[in-house]
Amino acid sequence: SEFKYRCKCIIVFQNLDGVDVILFGLYVYEHDETNAYPNQRSVYVSYLDSVHYMRPRKMRTFVYHELLMSYLDYVRCKGYNTAHIWACPPLKGDDYILFAKPDDQKIPKDDRLRLWYIDMLKDCQ
Repeated sequence: SEFKYRCKCIIVFQNLDGVDVILFGLYVYEHDETNAYPNQRSVYVSYLDSVHYMRPRKMRTFVYHELLMSYLDYVRCKGYNTAHIWACPPLKGDDYILFAKPDDQKIPKDDRLRLWYIDMLKDCQ
């Protein structure tokens, strides 16, 4: 059977030197109370992508964690009770949302990406 869901894309821009630049993209799939278990009232964080152009650069993790925590709090307030996060870094040359990353942008390994999400979830508590 099919599961009904709402797909949302959350995008963050920053104006850099007079140009609006996309820095962050997040795709989520929301399954409301009309879905059967196991998807009932579940959210799937499917894709998260970013480029390192944010200024100041040292704020990237803080800002992106805050965005995710705010989204998770938002869906919790709407009655969702489960969130699944897909944490798989892209292979070199693959792009999930944003096309063509800067050559000097590092791609986290599996363990580092998982720790990034775990740190965010600890901050949620």
